[in-house]
Amino acid sequence: MAIVSLDMYSYELAMNTQVSMILPERRGVPCAVHTGDYPILYLLHGHGQDHTSWLRLSRIELYLQNTDVIVVMPNIGRSFYVDGVNTHHYGSYLTEELPRALRNWFHLSSDREHTFIAGMSMGGYGALHAALSHPEVYGGVCAMSAVIQPWKTDFRGRADKGIAIPVTPEINQNIANIFGPGDSCEGSSYDLQHLAQHLNASEGPKPRILQVCGDDDPLYAANEEFAKFMQEKCPNIDYTWQPGDGIHDFYFWDRETVTMLEFFGLLP
Repeated sequence: MAIVSLDMYSYELAMNTQVSMILPERRGVPCAVHTGDYPILYLLHGHGQDHTSWLRLSRIELYLQNTDVIVVMPNIGRSFYVDGVNTHHYGSYLTEELPRALRNWFHLSSDREHTFIAGMSMGGYGALHAALSHPEVYGGVCAMSAVIQPWKTDFRGRADKGIAIPVTPEINQNIANIFGPGDSCEGSSYDLQHLAQHLNASEGPKPRILQVCGDDDPLYAANEEFAKFMQEKCPNIDYTWQPGDGIHDFYFWDRETVTMLEFFGLLP
């Protein structure tokens, strides 16, 4: 596989930002010419990580060798992949500007049936938010150990279970800058349940959803609650809940990466 590192200017963010990409490389067939567009997987990092995390901490490149999949891993900082109340427009960057820019440079499919998005922890929330907000863009979404309600989540250190976020006032202030007052988020465009109910009632396209979480993860209870909501309140959405053994770490996420790729139909 070929690894590409981009440093690009974003008009939505009004600054340069970084993207890591995995490009397909047909091993053993050096003269082959690919005609057409490649399927694309947007792979989102967690809180405190960056665009290199999946490359450094998982075997995503190995799993996709000899496939035609392009993987896009953007650097989103600690934005939760949304247009914040008092922060940058990372949601618009992820779902609108970045795909448009990449299609100008690479043979990326614009077909929603070949466009997928997945992420872990903060990236799990971001993947769900993007797909539920823009169902016309994504054919499938996978949320791994997602932070379901960031404005209500306890981010106190649980290093023994994989959550080692520092306990500092700045962390809480950043959440408030993004989402505003916590009591204003229920039923808003940040609320995943609200977005799912709206999508369930719509007549338009709906992405297939896979949600996974380790049973010893501090975020398991919130993920299980969201799974129950989806199963009971959103019957028109193709939704799969798959808990497993594990905590909040890349041992679990790397293992479930294969599950995710199989769910998307991206493996040979």
